[in-house]
Amino acid sequence: MSKNKSEIEGAFNPPKGDDLPLDLIEIPIEDPEELSDDEVFAAVKEDDVPDNILKAVLWGLAEEQSSLKNLRQIRTKDGKDTSFISLKRGTLLKYMSETLLQRQALSGGMGRELDLRGPKFREIFKMLLNTISDTFEEIKIPVEYKEMFFHALSRNLEGWEDRAEKLIKAMTPKV
Repeated sequence: MSKNKSEIEGAFNPPKGDDLPLDLIEIPIEDPEELSDDEVFAAVKEDDVPDNILKAVLWGLAEEQSSLKNLRQIRTKDGKDTSFISLKRGTLLKYMSETLLQRQALSGGMGRELDLRGPKFREIFKMLLNTISDTFEEIKIPVEYKEMFFHALSRNLEGWEDRAEKLIKAMTPKV
């Protein structure tokens, strides 16, 4: 039982010596010019829109988790302990999912598009038109003018969903 306990405890301790997944002793600091090909650095430097920065962060996290996966597979073949690498990769995957959720929230509510033709939006649109109609009555606009207004409005609203969808698409950041 003590052997199992020590194996479990070892999974949470960083490896020592040759088991280090990377050379963590000396990490050179690079000049900003040398970082120009890094997507995250470029997005932040250009003060890009938050969605694009999160995309770059997500890309960087994906690269790192892939690298850790490859390193774990190599070390597993060599018969070395890979629990620390797995833990690091799991942490990166968690960060990736959190970043993805943040990105989806920025793009309009968990990745759902605004459904201009759906029943919920239709009810909201009907409520808006009723509010306009009630306003006509409140300020005592004659019925014939109210009818003229809504007749002209109905002509102008033909194909409005298509125009609105094009507008939404133009405003949506490229993913």
